Amino acid sequence: MFYIGISAYYHESSVFLTDGKKINCFIKEEYFTRIKGDKSFPKRSLKFLIKKYSLNEKNIKSVCFYEKPFKSWWEIFIYSIKKPLENKKLLTHHLKNFNTGSIFFYSDLNNVIKLSRNKILYSSHHLSHCLYGSLYVDNIYDYAYVSCDGVGEGETMTIYTIENENLIKKYWTNFYPNSIGLFYSAITDFLGFDINDGEFKVMSLSSYGNPIYEKEMEKLFDCEKLKINSSYFEFQKNPERSFSELFIQIFGKPYLNLGVKENFQKYSDIASSAQQILNKSLKNLILKAKQLTGKNKIVLTGGVALNCKMIHDLSKQKIFEELIVPPSPGDSGSAIGAANFSYFYENNKFLKNIGLFPGPDKNEINKKFKLNEFFEKISQQENSLDVAYELIIKGHILTTYIDKMETGPRALGNTSIICNAKDKLAVENLNNKIKKRKFYQPLAPMLLKEKFEKYFSIQNSINKNLYSMGTLCEAKEELKKDYLSIIHTDNTCRTQVIDNENSFVFKLLKKLAESDIDILVNTSFNISKDPMVFDLFDVYTNMRRMNIEYVIMNSGIFKVREI
Repeated sequence: MFYIGISAYYHESSVFLTDGKKINCFIKEEYFTRIKGDKSFPKRSLKFLIKKYSLNEKNIKSVCFYEKPFKSWWEIFIYSIKKPLENKKLLTHHLKNFNTGSIFFYSDLNNVIKLSRNKILYSSHHLSHCLYGSLYVDNIYDYAYVSCDGVGEGETMTIYTIENENLIKKYWTNFYPNSIGLFYSAITDFLGFDINDGEFKVMSLSSYGNPIYEKEMEKLFDCEKLKINSSYFEFQKNPERSFSELFIQIFGKPYLNLGVKENFQKYSDIASSAQQILNKSLKNLILKAKQLTGKNKIVLTGGVALNCKMIHDLSKQKIFEELIVPPSPGDSGSAIGAANFSYFYENNKFLKNIGLFPGPDKNEINKKFKLNEFFEKISQQENSLDVAYELIIKGHILTTYIDKMETGPRALGNTSIICNAKDKLAVENLNNKIKKRKFYQPLAPMLLKEKFEKYFSIQNSINKNLYSMGTLCEAKEELKKDYLSIIHTDNTCRTQVIDNENSFVFKLLKKLAESDIDILVNTSFNISKDPMVFDLFDVYTNMRRMNIEYVIMNSGIFKVREI
């Protein structure tokens, strides 16, 4: 029997299927539509799973949506109607989009697969976040589960514990519009980036600045009370802009061209100040969770948890014994949390750890793809390691398309672009010409776990997050000798450690160590503003567009053909 969780309608729609034993399959709708962050109902993802597992009314135990649709719509409606004239634009937008929202979840699902209503379950938004996070700890009863995002069902922050297999307890909730997530998104909007996509750029930019606007920012968001000053924002009344004229009076006109260097320091200082407010607010949220629950171990979920600079900064304050961030803490990962709720509801127990790669196997995705028409095979599987080694040594940039898809937004070696981190020219080409990233965006190093302490330092409380690039760490002097180009301006790196001896990247790193190369640069296999590649057609088109020649696959190494 299968249990299905679905997240949709807000950001990064996704589906997760499990039998509670060996079968786990997670898919984002953006993989099929090629629209990054696609929020539409994930009908293509569902159809893929229906075909793959022959899904029907009989073998589906239950389907769980990650939030309660009417509550989610109603809470924003009630907030808007309290001041109908002031909130006219938001209210109009909210009513106008009524028929495209999650209230029609069952209808949308029924258009793809016919299921009786008694098989449909609804979790709550932040509980889905927390139940997803619970899959990445050994003892689920030892942790306080803290969720923090923009908004879901009128809630912006929550604190839960799992007391036993009969009780999930909510301790505290913060309500809309008091959202540190929407505060940070407003800064993202003001600095000219896309909301729900550009927050990581603000985080990177903040390292170049100084928090000289911190006092001004404290007027916008009270870090102790976790309350927002609505007079500086418009997201709560206007869907077209997130900050108000009063905000502009303090910080100047919104910056729409962040590539212009003459105002770069001011941009960076604003980002740095916003990052400080985020850090202080999350510190107080975590302290509240500790006080209420008595737990000194924290699982942090929700989109805000993707801010790995914040995770690193909080660890240095030593306010927790351990902090875990799951690899996909935003809304897409909540499909997994919803499936966990479904499994718990039906069996009175929780799912176990699903690992970093619960996506579909690449071979399952490409059964009908005519590989030889698009790629020329240059090595067999048995000598792929030697060929990849030689290509890396010679300065080539390689892509990987192996095994299963990653869960979160960060490529972890299976769907990556990699190069020798010692090779300054290769790193520069990867960052500037291939990925076309801004100079203030760092690239991520990948290395064996056994080599980590030689080059990096980190608080033990957050070191488990290194496997999914969930935190930053400090660069040691040894790293600066040969790997200076991968160190961010604040002496940090978003490092990934590898300890799976069966993985190709583990074996490649082992072999490269023979030539005194301990670190690879690892970035996601996609063009900016596109989702990660999913099928081999995506692989081919992305490689042609980025002018990359070689891809490592399960069956060997291939060179892209010109057609």
